[in-house]
This record gives sequence, C-alpha cells and structure tokens, in this order.
Amino acid sequence: MRIKKIELCNFGSYAGVCEFDLQANKKGNIVLIGGKNGAGKTTLFSGIKLCLYGNKAAGFENINAHYRKEVKKYINDVSRFDISSKCYVKLDMLFSNGQEDDVYVITRGWNNSSDSLDEFEELIVEKNGTLLNSEELADFDNYVMNIIPPELFELFFFDGEQIADYFLGENGNERVKNAFMILCGYDTFDIMQKNFKRLAFGKKVTEGYDINYIEVKQQVEQAEKEYDDSIIELKNIKDEIDYASGEIKDLDKKYKLSGGVTYDEWSEKLLQIKEEERIREEKNLQLKKMANEVVPYIIVKELLEKLSVQLLKEHDKQQHELLQESLKSILPGVMHKVCSRLNWQDNIELTDLIIEEINNEMELEEVSEVPDIIGLSGEEYIVVQNAIVRYMAMDKECVIAAEREVKDSIERTQKLRQEIESCNVEGAHEYLQNKTKLVEKINELNQKMQDCIEKIQLYKMALEEKKIILKREEKKFDEVSKNISITELSEKSVAFLDVLQNRLYSNEIKKVEEFFMVKIKELARKNNFIDSIMIDTNFNVHIYKNITFDTKRVCNRIKKLGVESYWTEYGTVHCQGLLTSANVKDLNEFVSFYDMKNEKISILQEIEKSRLSKGEKQVFIMALYWSFMKLNKQEVPFVIDTPFARIDTEHRANITKRFFMDLSGQVFIFSTNEEIVGENYEKMKNRIQAEFLLENSDNLQTIVYANEYFGG
Repeated sequence: MRIKKIELCNFGSYAGVCEFDLQANKKGNIVLIGGKNGAGKTTLFSGIKLCLYGNKAAGFENINAHYRKEVKKYINDVSRFDISSKCYVKLDMLFSNGQEDDVYVITRGWNNSSDSLDEFEELIVEKNGTLLNSEELADFDNYVMNIIPPELFELFFFDGEQIADYFLGENGNERVKNAFMILCGYDTFDIMQKNFKRLAFGKKVTEGYDINYIEVKQQVEQAEKEYDDSIIELKNIKDEIDYASGEIKDLDKKYKLSGGVTYDEWSEKLLQIKEEERIREEKNLQLKKMANEVVPYIIVKELLEKLSVQLLKEHDKQQHELLQESLKSILPGVMHKVCSRLNWQDNIELTDLIIEEINNEMELEEVSEVPDIIGLSGEEYIVVQNAIVRYMAMDKECVIAAEREVKDSIERTQKLRQEIESCNVEGAHEYLQNKTKLVEKINELNQKMQDCIEKIQLYKMALEEKKIILKREEKKFDEVSKNISITELSEKSVAFLDVLQNRLYSNEIKKVEEFFMVKIKELARKNNFIDSIMIDTNFNVHIYKNITFDTKRVCNRIKKLGVESYWTEYGTVHCQGLLTSANVKDLNEFVSFYDMKNEKISILQEIEKSRLSKGEKQVFIMALYWSFMKLNKQEVPFVIDTPFARIDTEHRANITKRFFMDLSGQVFIFSTNEEIVGENYEKMKNRIQAEFLLENSDNLQTIVYANEYFGG
C-alpha cells in the first residue's frame, strides 16, 4: 500500500487545487514535507486520514451531525461562500494483489451547501481506471479497514506530540493489546473464543456442572484484571501524590523567589514591630521618670552627700540632747539613792560633775555646736536619708543603658519595616488558596491510597480463592470431557486456545521486548538508560533499571513495611531478584540471610514512567512504537507529524538514522524548519522519494513548492 499522488481542493488552507506528486525518486521511501508552524502540515495530515477513512477517522460510526461539524472546520474559508466551489481530497494509491499492484484513485468530497447528511459527503473510487459501484465501494472500505483498522489509526498516523498518550494514557494497555492482536493477526482468536464459549454455554441448560470451568476461568480472569487494575490504580495514586508534593515545593519556591511571604510570616513581623514599640515606650517612660525623679539628684550628688552628713549630725545632736535631758532628769534621783546606800552625804555638785564627764566622754560639747539647719524629726530623717542613699546609688550609666536600648529597638524596627516593604503579599491569597487545594488533594489521595491498599488485599484474597476453585474445576473438567460432542469440544477448544494464545502471545511479546532493548540502545544517548522491559499479561509495559541496593537498608525496609506491602510497593521483578541474590524462597528468609550483613547487590528495579523527562519519555515511546511496528506483516505508509516533539538535539541524529530510516514501507514526515534540517536532512537525503515546501505567509492560503525544502 503506497501513495503516488495527493490532491487537495479547498481543504483547510489549501485554496483551489494543490497537488503532491510523489514520483520524483521511485527508489526512495521517505516523503519529506516541510513547513513552518501554521503552514498547513497538520491539515494535510488530517486530509490523508479523512480521505481514506471518512467518518471512522474522526471516531464516528456513521456520517452524522457531529461528523459534519468536524469536517466543516476543514472547508476553506473563502470557498464556503461560493456555492459552486468544491472541497475534496484525492489519493492515487497502489495496492498489491499478491502478483502486481492495482492502482486506486480515491476521492472523498464534501458539499458545504447541502443540509442533508446523505448528500454531505461523496466517496468515489476507481480501480485500474474502472469506477466501483456501491457494493464494491463497501468491499473496498472493508478492505482498507482490514489493512489499517481504526484501532491502529494512531500508530500509522503518528503525531509526535500525542503518541505518548497512545501507550501511556488512560486505557493505554487496552490499546496496546488491541494493536498487538491485530498486528500479529491474533484478533481472530477473540472471535473463535467467543463462539466456542457461546457453544459451551449452551450446555448449561442440561449439564450446568460441566461448564463450571468456563465460568470460574472467567471469574479468575476478572479477578486478575481487578487486582492488576487496582495495582495500577495504586501506582497512579502514588504518582499523583508525588506530583502534587512536587507542585507544592515548586509553588513555595516560586513564591519565595518572588519575595512572597505568608500572612503568618507577615503578621509575625508586624507583631515584632509592635513589640519593639512597646519596649521603646517602656524605656522612654523609664527615662522620663528618671529625668523627673532621679537625674536632678544625680546632678546634685555632692550636695546630697553634704546633706546626708548634715542630717546625720543633726540627728546625732538630737539624740545627744535627748540623752542629756534624760540624764538630768534621772541621774539626781539615782545619785541620791546611791549616796543613801553608801552612807554618803547627798552632793548636788557630784551629780553635775558626772553629767559633765559623760558629756565630755560622748563629745556632746562638740555635737552641741552643730547648727540646726534642716530640723527633721526622727521619722523624717529616716525617710529622707533612705531616699538619699537610693539616689546616690544610681549613676548616669543607668540612663545611658536605657537610651542605648531605645536606639537598638529603633534599628530593629527599621530593619523589620524594610523587610515588610520588600515582602510581596499581593499574591499571598492566591498562593495560600493554591497550596490549600494541593494539600487537600494530597489528603484525599492519601485516603484514596489507603482505601486502594485495602481493596488490593481483598482482591488478592479473592483471586487466590478463585484460583484454587479453578484448579478443582480444571480437574473436574478433564474428568467429564470424555465424550466427544460439540459443546464438550468447544470447552476443550477454549482451554486449548488459552494455552495456545498464551504461548503465541509470549513468543511475540518476547520479540517486542527484544526489539525494544536493541532499539532503545540505538536511540538513547545514556548508557543503560533502561536495562530491561516486561510487558505483562494485561499489556501493561514495565521498564527496569539495574540499581545497587544496600542489603541492610532493604532488610530494614521489609521489616518496616511487612513482606506483602514491600512486595506490592517494589514489584515482583525486584523481589524475585532479591530472592535469587540470596538463593532463598521468600523475603523472610532474605531478611534472615542478610540481616546481620551489609553488602551491595544489583537488582532490577521498576522505573516509574511518569518520572521520565519529556525527552526520555519520547525516546522510550519511539523505541516501543518501532518494536511493535516490527510485528506488522503488511506494507502500509506511515504518516508522521511533528517527528521531533520533545526530542532534544542530541537525540535527533539517532532518531533520524535509527528510527525513521528503519521503518519499512513509505514514510511521510511532516517537519518544521527546526526538525529535519541540516545534518539530519543530509542523513536521509538518499532515501527521499519526494520533498515539498509549504508556505502560508498571509495565514490564509498554503502554497506548495514541489522539489523544494528548507535551505534549498
């Protein structure tokens, strides 16, 4: 199946009739169509697909209003207003009949002015110059659909920016399985199994116990699917949690780099400013009080000292005067009694002499000369003297220290105000809103993950129980399947097809895995980027890398998570590798073997495909794509749009040489001026069948230049 010529008329930006004649170099197999973004490459890509498959290319079972709406987008803007203008895509193609090539001319046109769905689209096909009738058209449509069924549209019509979703997107394993079955020609097995099961179930009316094998097997298959789907769901949830956590880190980082602070941080700085204001107010009040009450006394400190001495003298004088008065009032009576007891003569002069000597001894004469200036009472003397002592104990350092504290507080406040001015709180609300959503999402995902783990345990238990029942039913099935009958033969055929399919599948899948390992080493610039690949029975693709593990840490991890949880988290391949390294039967024995050792072991560990960079993911997908295409037995054209999507410069040379040039059959490449150019162009130059350059300078009409390309 090869394309000789493409003709577009009023299709998209192709105003009037535009031709692509591909007979320039019949030896080559690559058709190179260059154009800058918006030149019309994707429109041409869509036109080829629509011409071949019509409504099925757009995902519709028949021509309906939705399909008409989709196609009308491609009708040239100018021609829409001209009732007489036509819009069509024509393909001249070669189909091999086993001996020679038949020439088909396929023209699919659309009538923009028609309100009837029946008249909206017209398909005309000529075979070797003869027009096909309606019945032959239906056969031709089926013929084309068998060569490239709808399930393979996205493989042969390859969009570099979207091909990753085909393999890794939601339900990617189902698409991979369907593609695998069709490419290998095994889709017939599904039809056979459905028919055999239908016949086998016919026995249920009379001999229900005989078909338990079929029912139980279906239950096991369903249980396996539920279990595998839940494992994938758990991995997806973990990936979502990792992704959300990464988004929070990026959000925090970007917000910090933009000078952003949280309201709590901003409020904390304001509270610190208020605290500094309180400190200054307290210190200023203290200084004010000191200025009013203490400073004057510090200034007259010498006078206070003199005042203290004067007060002390006056106080002593008062005490001496009180003593003298006491002596004068008490001593005469005492002397009289003493003289009487000694039989002395009472002598007043003796009393006066004693008082005089006491005064002399206590220096009362000197005290008596102190002038009375202050004249305080005893209680007043104590109060004033205490105040003098307190004021004299203070000095100017107290004032200096208080002023220094006020100055330091002012400096701290200025610094805080500068920090606040440099803070960006304008985006704080949006930042907090986004972060709250992410945190809530992570909390929901954690709960969802816990629910999923519990569900996995239930599915695992149910699967094990059903497998036990299946073994029992298999034995019973063998016993009761002795008599040859259609139903019994059907049941045996189902069992046989199961075995045959698994064997054939495993052989072909092994080929894909081997092809992949060869191709990934050719395409990837990193050595040992991927060390192994495994496609499981549900057609989920797992990739592995040899990683060196510390046995001590592995043992600690197993003990922390438990054997089942560890197996679930790290996968069968990794855990089997651990068992092989220690030559043990289970992880408990592994822990016993390595628990007291500290060794390094190299084990295959599954790589989460979501953690690959965009470039690595694209290289991985292209290697996987190429590996599956190796299973294709028919010659069909590959139509590739945006070939170097997400591919860095270093990988492009490998992709050019080891991918595009290794594809068998006709290869259409739609390239921008940054993709197949320079060295990459030179590498495939000898393989180019035809080349075209598209231009659309006014954004209204695409001009096609044959035998021209960028730089030519």
